[in-house]
Amino acid sequence: MALAIWGLGASLGFPVGMSAAADDPAKAAARVSVVSTIGYGAFLCGPPLLGLLAEHVGILHSLLAVMVMLVATFFLSPVARRVA
Repeated sequence: MALAIWGLGASLGFPVGMSAAADDPAKAAARVSVVSTIGYGAFLCGPPLLGLLAEHVGILHSLLAVMVMLVATFFLSPVARRVA
């Protein structure tokens, strides 16, 4: 059950990011292209990198790396919003 809830929350990140990038009509195209490049790059590179990390430190510790990135994103998102 917890995995399904986590998956639902994680699946909302990309559409919300695309929506936020398209807020400003004057810069929407450039921002959406940057967000989509980062998102698809993460989809392509993330799982193999997590697997490589899990081979060296274990699966639970490799998922801590994901949690650290999520916490950092949570605290840095207001800063990014002010800059943009």
